[in-house]
Amino acid sequence: MKKRIMTCFTGIVSFGFGFFLGGKMLVGMINDYKLRMEHNLSNMMLLNDWLEFLYSGGELTQYFQEHQYNQVMIYGNGYIGKRLCQALAKTEIKVTAIMDKIASSNSEEVIGVDAKIPDADCIVVTPMFYYNEIFAMLREKTEKPIIPIQSIWEDRKVNLGNTAKECDMNE
Repeated sequence: MKKRIMTCFTGIVSFGFGFFLGGKMLVGMINDYKLRMEHNLSNMMLLNDWLEFLYSGGELTQYFQEHQYNQVMIYGNGYIGKRLCQALAKTEIKVTAIMDKIASSNSEEVIGVDAKIPDADCIVVTPMFYYNEIFAMLREKTEKPIIPIQSIWEDRKVNLGNTAKECDMNE
């Protein structure tokens, strides 16, 4: 009888412990997916604003020329950083380097966060979801202007005709 009670008690404790650990793992997975979703939404909205700026007749080089930034370093080698590098490749604005926390050893253009900041007039930060952390890290390394990518088009959206909004009104 005692053996049966002990087996039943062990089973209940094991079930409760497993249920508790499983629940903690599930909450961790949900929080991870939620963070990824917020990150992806941030990128999608940033790219949407960029496209709206371009469709409204905006030019990326205008911002850099107005501020006399002829050489820029890009922080972030994700989708947005790569698109910015592509967009600047055919302009007079020179990209001196791309810095990323994950630096590829087979790429000369991408440097790690421990590398020395190359000669540049400013640093454009593309991962807006982590901007505050990146800004703090870069500010410890340099006094160069650190610009969030959305600054390139934010003040110009007002000055340009907003064709994207015109399209929304016709629907």
